[in-house]
Amino acid sequence: MAYGSLFERLGGEAGQRAGWSREVAAMASVAAHLAKMLSTRAGSVQTLPDYGLPDLNDMRLSLHDSLQQARIAIERFIEAYEPRLTQVRVISLPRTHDPLRQAFAIDAMLEMDGVRRQVSFSASLDGSGQVKVNPGASHVR
Repeated sequence: MAYGSLFERLGGEAGQRAGWSREVAAMASVAAHLAKMLSTRAGSVQTLPDYGLPDLNDMRLSLHDSLQQARIAIERFIEAYEPRLTQVRVISLPRTHDPLRQAFAIDAMLEMDGVRRQVSFSASLDGSGQVKVNPGASHVR
């Protein structure tokens, strides 16, 4: 059986991971969920008013304060809504030439089949609100 969330299994996404190791499939599943989560704006889910992130490009603070606030918001959001991850730590990565693009490293503990393992992801947020999350970026905790 392919590993994935209930919605991934119902939607057929988990079937695309058939033949993958459970660990690789779990990382892909978590990365896909994180991308969906981090692309959701606060207030857009009526049944969960605290679900979503504020517009990270619209913070009216200094760059340092905005990045710090974004980092904390992402950590709290992941810990609240991605139950497979614990001890989440988000690290702001240096900005590129695009002022609307923000990049973060996400380090956490993944619990799967009763075993906890350190995992890392890289997240890139663009000015349109879309987020790409890739598993496997390694960062020091």
